Amino acid sequence: MSFRTPSTPKRAWRYWRNLGGFTLAALVVAWAFLLYVAQPYLLSRGWTHPQRLPVCCVTPADHGLTYEAVSFTTRDGLTLRGWYIPSRNGAAVMMLHGIASNRVGVLDHAVLLARRGYGVLMFDARAHGESEGEVLQFGGDEAEDVRGAANFLQSRPDVDPERIGALGLSLGAPMSILGAARTEAVKAVVADAPCCTTFSDWAPPQTAEEWLYVPFDLTFFQFLRWHTGVSDPLSVRDALAQLSPRPVLIIGGGGAEQRSVEHLFAAARQPKQLWIIPEAGHIAGLSVRPQEYEAEVVSFFDEAILGK
Repeated sequence: MSFRTPSTPKRAWRYWRNLGGFTLAALVVAWAFLLYVAQPYLLSRGWTHPQRLPVCCVTPADHGLTYEAVSFTTRDGLTLRGWYIPSRNGAAVMMLHGIASNRVGVLDHAVLLARRGYGVLMFDARAHGESEGEVLQFGGDEAEDVRGAANFLQSRPDVDPERIGALGLSLGAPMSILGAARTEAVKAVVADAPCCTTFSDWAPPQTAEEWLYVPFDLTFFQFLRWHTGVSDPLSVRDALAQLSPRPVLIIGGGGAEQRSVEHLFAAARQPKQLWIIPEAGHIAGLSVRPQEYEAEVVSFFDEAILGK
């Protein structure tokens, strides 16, 4: 015959309390690991090794435009492939697409300039489309894609070497900025929804939720360096400051993107312009305000590289 001692319920309560505390702590650690280690690792891996999309199923010819299939080689030895629409006004603009996209992703933007007489070079960035390269760097040699494109345009008999611009969307926006910082051949830049290469490119946190993501961002950029091998990337803010006296037009949507592009815009020097489209999603300005978008971009390049 057994008897319960008075301490048994107390020990049982401590057991369940300790088990509950351990379980809660384990869940917090697991959540922190997923948020601050696993997710930044996977996201940085996806950014640096983007999925290749096939170059399909539309070309400039579908818009009634004559074009050539072209290729050029970057200074670090990669062959990049794309399309070129010849210039009719002596000026040309290179188009840089977003991540996990290719030259088709900038076709609508290219058409609006080509119809105004501009030569347009649409090409697949390294590690995208039909271009060579396995790793996309951030703040590193991806800027060589822009330098290579500028060299290609300067070699064209239909292009005045002093009349070359760049237009980038999403990933292509910081690429155009970083590349223009490396070569004086790019005389003007339109950056639609530029993002970041370093933590300093993010707008300072203002809300509790944004502060919660600071460790995520710090870890993400450390993983980004690890994936790319770029130990000291050039920040987009620093690159913007190097563009002056060449003009830059930064375009952004509303919400969180607005604060982000305003933070980058503050680092640029004159001449500079900022255009916020509050109702636009990411790189959706041309879709929501087609006529105004075309007018803004064309007038910017007309003044910046044609001197109109």
